[in-house]
Amino acid sequence: MHKKEKEISLKEFLEKYEGWFKNIISSFDHRSFWIVNHDKNDLNWFPTKENNLTNLRNLFQQNNVSDKFRGALVFTKDNLLKFSRDLISYPYAVYDEEGLFYMNLDISHGELPFIIKILDHLNIDLLSTNKDLLKEVINKNSSNLFIVKEYRGTSLN
Repeated sequence: MHKKEKEISLKEFLEKYEGWFKNIISSFDHRSFWIVNHDKNDLNWFPTKENNLTNLRNLFQQNNVSDKFRGALVFTKDNLLKFSRDLISYPYAVYDEEGLFYMNLDISHGELPFIIKILDHLNIDLLSTNKDLLKEVINKNSSNLFIVKEYRGTSLN
């Protein structure tokens, strides 16, 4: 948990990123599965009993999984699409307090070297060690709303 200044509201973020995120997931094979886990440290999935992220919290309750569960979640492509809104807002929205953020999420493709990082400052990064795969995903999902920014020492050319 840490505090940061926000640059965009959650509402604006969801308006811009939810459809884009779903398009990216949809571009992969229907049989794809995805692994969702915390970025650096395995933490409790729900550190509080806030009244938010209701779809994700209901998923835990329906499957008798404790809010204190630590570990990865495995989603089918269809379920990842179903829970996308809660997942992409998770680091920002897990606490119901303005400016208080939780752990980032990594959403990894089950077979391909492709990771979607959901960041607490309302941003999504796409990562891969396969440059051709990354370029293909970016080209299929380009938008004038987003900036393609290469990490230091890398190139998409």
